[in-house]
Amino acid sequence: MQAKETLFADLVQGRAQQFQVPLYQRTYSWTEKQLSQLWSDVLEQAELLEGEAGASTHFLGSVVLAPSPQNEVTFPRWLVVDGQQRLTTLSLALAALRDHIVDAQPDEAERINEEYLINKRKTGDDHFRLLPTQADRSQFAAHIRGPKQMSAAGGSVTNAYNFFRRKLVAADDPAAPQVWLLPEAPVMGLVPA
Repeated sequence: MQAKETLFADLVQGRAQQFQVPLYQRTYSWTEKQLSQLWSDVLEQAELLEGEAGASTHFLGSVVLAPSPQNEVTFPRWLVVDGQQRLTTLSLALAALRDHIVDAQPDEAERINEEYLINKRKTGDDHFRLLPTQADRSQFAAHIRGPKQMSAAGGSVTNAYNFFRRKLVAADDPAAPQVWLLPEAPVMGLVPA
């Protein structure tokens, strides 16, 4: 095993790849309490960026990855052994941010989508950078596909997405700090050497 600190952006962005949540993992379960804490941390980082402190990072915790049995040289797949709640939450937050800015900044919304959420030239399940457990997959996929694909059904995945949409609307004040920090959060990545 090799342990290293990395930024969330460096972990998920770039070439086509997929993070698969194995069947034995629990379903997505973050509540308003964890989402509020993350949002508070994001706002704190935004304030630091705007202030004299300059660039800052926020430690999100560790993510443990193992090569998937479905791994391919041209399309790496990783099993998420630990950290799926954080990866799912950050993906939903980015989807909410993408959907929040799509009308005003379509190029930036497309960049978020293509660099963090999808594998543009892949189809089916391979289209998604993160593939959650089977129980969460359809709700998660609907939010990653965009507002036109979302159903009215509830659940923890939808609750998290809606939480970030509400927070972004509330923060949509020209005097408020811009919240573009989510991809810059460091995580501890553990991958086999």
